[in-house]
Amino acid sequence: MTALIAFAAVGLFAAGACTGILGVVSIAIHLEDKHLTLTREATGLVTRAVRWLTGVHVIRAPLRSAGPQGPSAADLHRA
Repeated sequence: MTALIAFAAVGLFAAGACTGILGVVSIAIHLEDKHLTLTREATGLVTRAVRWLTGVHVIRAPLRSAGPQGPSAADLHRA
């Protein structure tokens, strides 16, 4: 009987944790849609935390200047 009660307590804790995470993710998605910031850096703590939690990051390639002679063959090959 004690094992059943412990199992139920662990199940309730896990369900509460999942519900809390889904709630925070829902709020962050709403904020991203509202501010149209999905393709830019995260603007707030909630959106930054959810992006970290879900592994969604905005990766920006470093800007390269073409230089005085124009783009090199390596730069054209990367594009």
